[in-house]
Amino acid sequence: MKKSVLVAAALATLAVSGSASALDTSFERVLSVDAFGGGGYLTLGSLTFVPLGVNGQFCDYLANWSNPFNPNDVALCLVHELRTNFAPSCIVNETVDVTTAVTAGSGVSGGGQCTGFNLKGEAYDNVSLILTEGYGGLQGIAVIPSGGIPTVYPIRTN
Repeated sequence: MKKSVLVAAALATLAVSGSASALDTSFERVLSVDAFGGGGYLTLGSLTFVPLGVNGQFCDYLANWSNPFNPNDVALCLVHELRTNFAPSCIVNETVDVTTAVTAGSGVSGGGQCTGFNLKGEAYDNVSLILTEGYGGLQGIAVIPSGGIPTVYPIRTN
């Protein structure tokens, strides 16, 4: 059930994204949640990426996920960027626009561990990220298993 929900969310995210870009590692990204609808944005923290190189059909990155309330509290997340036939180089994918998806977590394609934060700054293991990158930055969802019931946050970055 959980995997089917994540797959459906991933397909919806990819369908909405249009033209996506490779994962640019040169700047920090704030994870914003439209918590109130209509522009009342809160944050799940921020991400910075360190390229790790090729891993099969993915380019891997180590994401440092900073707590929204304490930047000294940092969680780690292994992030996968899907390589395409048009952009198979992980070196190029760090800087050049290509159509791709960015995922993390054990419940998504490519797997990998991911720890992140909820809106209260509480850390959780087994977080899933399903993202694409367009002109407005990364967009998609974060699934955080808070208290046994997963919370799905629609997110975007700067």
